Amino acid sequence: MDFVATSSFLSSVLRWLQAGYPDGVPGPDRVPLLALLRSTPLTEEQLAEVVHNITASKSNGLADSEIDHDEIAEFISDMTHYDAGPENIRRVAATLAAAGWPLAGVSAEEADASQS
Repeated sequence: MDFVATSSFLSSVLRWLQAGYPDGVPGPDRVPLLALLRSTPLTEEQLAEVVHNITASKSNGLADSEIDHDEIAEFISDMTHYDAGPENIRRVAATLAAAGWPLAGVSAEEADASQS
């Protein structure tokens, strides 16, 4: 996928996430969401942008009302050590599908395997 297509896909992902999680992504959905996103063509930098954009404005993680690049990188690194589990990935995928995310070609097994 070229840069323009990947950037367009990133914009679409952000729209789907805002529709599926208008108040920010709750804690239990973060690990499976990251697993799903890792099974897409997004780069590490784009994943960081997604994490920055979906952080709830009143999240406990935002005590200073800001989230910086290092905090995002640490979050992504920390989340890769947890097993989302196929049932949680399917639950998050259903939330995103209800918001219009075309999940064809993304399976719980692929997303779960991407965490390994």
